[in-house]
Amino acid sequence: MATIAQVGGVLKRRIHDHTEVLWEHWSPQEAQEACRSCGQRWRERFWTPVQTLLTFLVQVLHAGSSCREAVALTLAGRTACGESAETSPDPSAYCQARKRLPLGAIQEGVRQVGRRLREEVSQTISWLGRRVWLVDGTCCSMPDTPELQAAFGQPDAQARGCGFPVAKIVALFCWASGAVWETAIGPWRASELPLWRSLWRLLSPGELVLADRLYCGFADLVGVMRRGCDAVCRLHRSRPADFRQGRCLGPNERLVTWRRPTWGARPRGMTRPEWEALPPTLTVRLIRFATGIRGFRSRTITVATTLLDPAACPAAEIARLYRDRWLIELRFRDIKTTLGMDVLRGKTPDVVRKEIHMHLLAYNLIRCLMWQAARQHGRDLHRLSFAGTVDRLNAMLPYWWITPRAEGRRQLHRILLAWLARDLLPHRPNRIEPRAVKRRPKQYDLLNKPRHEMRKALLRN
Repeated sequence: MATIAQVGGVLKRRIHDHTEVLWEHWSPQEAQEACRSCGQRWRERFWTPVQTLLTFLVQVLHAGSSCREAVALTLAGRTACGESAETSPDPSAYCQARKRLPLGAIQEGVRQVGRRLREEVSQTISWLGRRVWLVDGTCCSMPDTPELQAAFGQPDAQARGCGFPVAKIVALFCWASGAVWETAIGPWRASELPLWRSLWRLLSPGELVLADRLYCGFADLVGVMRRGCDAVCRLHRSRPADFRQGRCLGPNERLVTWRRPTWGARPRGMTRPEWEALPPTLTVRLIRFATGIRGFRSRTITVATTLLDPAACPAAEIARLYRDRWLIELRFRDIKTTLGMDVLRGKTPDVVRKEIHMHLLAYNLIRCLMWQAARQHGRDLHRLSFAGTVDRLNAMLPYWWITPRAEGRRQLHRILLAWLARDLLPHRPNRIEPRAVKRRPKQYDLLNKPRHEMRKALLRN
């Protein structure tokens, strides 16, 4: 007679066998250990942490799918594999299991997958022998519930009862692999800079941070340098770019000295001891270059960097690197538009944070699949289509589930990688597009009062 432990072991092996393309960089055993280390305890029933994580992952891969659809996909796959489908199709059990999932376990999955992919890609791709981080912020919307309003808040331009809570997210991406390493999540009114400073602990000596002008403050550059790292940022508007001052290093290239801001002009949220710990001056290298491309918004760009040696880090190389800062905007588009993180569905702050990190985990796993295709077929990783990878993976997953033999699944894996390698994005280095939409929305009136007040007005009419 089989024991519960034996049945659970068989279930785990089957989950791994039929979804190995998703678990290759984070095994079910590691996922289970991450849940256990976060204090979760469970009985060996259908909705184990591993099964819940897998269903959650499949739900994220099918952008916009409901919990009902995610459960249906899971049960259909189990039935197609010849396993029992006596579990209720009602999604309430899955929703309760998803609430029990520790947030820390999903965060650990994001870190592990991102770290492994970064280590693999960094062996072949680097910038002048250094690892580069991309940092920027974004936001996402969620349902209008009292709990989410209290936790995140909504933009002031939206009337109470007519808008939606918005979370602010600052993410750290690997420049070489595109993997996301860590995120900081805050309410709508939170500044990106305190969220960014909470991520400084992840920086290692010798690394480089690439960011836009918001992150070019005196205190932020000092904080990055104190961790043994350097930064390349666009010069902030508050800093004058006077190339008549400082020491000339070449055409449109200067070494200048910045003074510590006064106490009244300190960064928001900085205490007096933190302000007094800042050095009185900071030497920064300014580089100015012209884009010279018709249609670009900026004709001239000034970059501030702590890379002071023009021989080791030429200005032309820094200018080319700063152009890659736009990659993080494309990565956010992959996560928010392709995977559907732009509008979340969770009704509580805890579930919303789990949704965000599950989207990041799915994103990292897809980047792993793209790296496999690029490495095996000699393609540029950044030329592969993320949306095409998601579409082909979703098309292939059902056949993985119903293929009983390991050799058959490996053959499907090889076919998938070949498809991904052929789906190259066109090389359009100077592409420009208007920031406008062609499709017109429906001519409905805007909801400018809370919904319950609008209902009462309709009843009165």
